[in-house]
Amino acid sequence: MNKVFENLPNNLQPRDEGADSLFDNKIIEWFTRTHVSVPIITHVLIILFFVYISWVDVLKGVPGMTFTIYNYLGLLVGGWFFWSLTEYWVHRWLFHVHIDSKFLKQIQHFGHGIHHQFPRDPTRLAMSPIIALFFQLIFLGIFWLVMNSYAFAFFPGFLLGYLTYITLHYFEHTVRPPKFGPLHNLWKSHTLHHYKYPETKGFGISTRLWDFVFGTLPED
Repeated sequence: MNKVFENLPNNLQPRDEGADSLFDNKIIEWFTRTHVSVPIITHVLIILFFVYISWVDVLKGVPGMTFTIYNYLGLLVGGWFFWSLTEYWVHRWLFHVHIDSKFLKQIQHFGHGIHHQFPRDPTRLAMSPIIALFFQLIFLGIFWLVMNSYAFAFFPGFLLGYLTYITLHYFEHTVRPPKFGPLHNLWKSHTLHHYKYPETKGFGISTRLWDFVFGTLPED
């Protein structure tokens, strides 16, 4: 065992080469993998669609869409901001929370653990669009229940946050840290999360904001 990783749990020990399968069935296994370009293109198109329909509704003054352009931009930004908190919360309290159930541990491994074991596997640096869209439809339904028609402006901001996350996460694993300070620190924080503090620090991928707020910034 590499001494650098000797304090990490066995299920989070990184292997910097190779890949592993989640399912024996080749068709099901195929749905768990994707090249990052596929979800990026998919989500750009979905974001443009929702921006269009909500923008047109704003300009036409459709009943139920009574916000101004400033409210509209505020909802977009709010959606992005809410994604950043969701990203942190899911990563910390679902993917890295300690659980005793073998069944739940297996689900946790399917969702995230295998990425820690094989962090250089490029086909698992972003969630398959089919799986991602399933969860995003649930979020859209929740947003609709909470804010009615305003959800159509909030949701593309939320997806823009997700798009930022999958893009940055891919580059954090495939290219050298940029020299630009904030991005350099983001790259470094994610590396430390994988190789030193997987259970305790560095849960933000697209921003370090919530690690700062909740005291989980890596120390090195």
